[in-house]
Amino acid sequence: MPPPSKTDPGPDDSVSTPDGPGEGPMSPNWIVLVAVYLVFTSGLVLYGLIKLWPYPTPSGETKVEAKVDTNAAAQSAVTPAAPAATSPQPAPTAPKKELPDPETIYFFSGRLSAVIYLETRLLLLVMLSGALGSLMHSLRSLYWYTGNRMMVWSWVGFYVLLPVTGAMLAVIFYFVVRGGFFSPQASFDQTSPFGFAALSALVGLFSPQATLKLKEIAETIFTKPGAGTDTKPQEALPKSTDTASVQSTPTISSVTNSSGSTGDSVKVAGTGFASGVIVKFGGLPGNVTAVTDTSIDVVIPAPTAGAGPVDVEITNADGGKATLSQGFTYLAEEGEEGEEGEGGGAG
Repeated sequence: MPPPSKTDPGPDDSVSTPDGPGEGPMSPNWIVLVAVYLVFTSGLVLYGLIKLWPYPTPSGETKVEAKVDTNAAAQSAVTPAAPAATSPQPAPTAPKKELPDPETIYFFSGRLSAVIYLETRLLLLVMLSGALGSLMHSLRSLYWYTGNRMMVWSWVGFYVLLPVTGAMLAVIFYFVVRGGFFSPQASFDQTSPFGFAALSALVGLFSPQATLKLKEIAETIFTKPGAGTDTKPQEALPKSTDTASVQSTPTISSVTNSSGSTGDSVKVAGTGFASGVIVKFGGLPGNVTAVTDTSIDVVIPAPTAGAGPVDVEITNADGGKATLSQGFTYLAEEGEEGEEGEGGGAG
């Protein structure tokens, strides 16, 4: 059964993974520990969002009640009621609920309290929303790589630091949007916590795209620097191109057991191999049993032209191809040798 094809957006599998610290696979216990960390952190972030969200909120905050003028109430009690007016009176409007500035907010049943101003409240909402989007990205990445049995130690640092970088990136976007699209005299009441929270969550969830957008904004203000030595900057794809149309560039370096017969298993070494790869020997596809980005295990198919050298060709699912000329040699089968011997004796 061929390995599952890639459906989650992530790093380019056509690029070989370099050897280094963290390349070993993670044990199931450590994967569970990382998952518990991400779920627990997500719960804390959601709790903070609920406690800091402006009224009304399900966090149990006390609403600010309208002030009642006691003198006016006492005077109305002793004054005879005026005759009913012939025209209908407009319904009284409910007093506008205003958040106190600053306000003391209690967390964890009063075990922790903080005095928070309205502007600080909005900034905290932005940070928590950015962290929430990054945590969603981490959880999705964790279950995808674990489900495809590709979870290695080097991803742990990514999962630990991504919520922090997501919160910081959301704050930068908040400063850019607040400073560029709002008046300096704009107050908390003139902003939308829903809008800033949604933008911050998207920034955390799609942090690479958000970073590229900040780069474009910076290059319209500052001078674009020249390329340094051995630079490999992250660039956005052209607008007329999508990721599906970009082909990988695999290479074949060698074929172990470069000679054999039908049914033998060989290993093709190289770079840029991906899930769903097809390996052909002399134009006939073999049975791929295992694939990584640097090696392919494949069972040799039956030849059509008998013994002799054939080309080895691989084709990734995205269309990227590589060919090793006469990379494998079919050996003569026992039946073929016997037939040759009989023919020689008859001659």
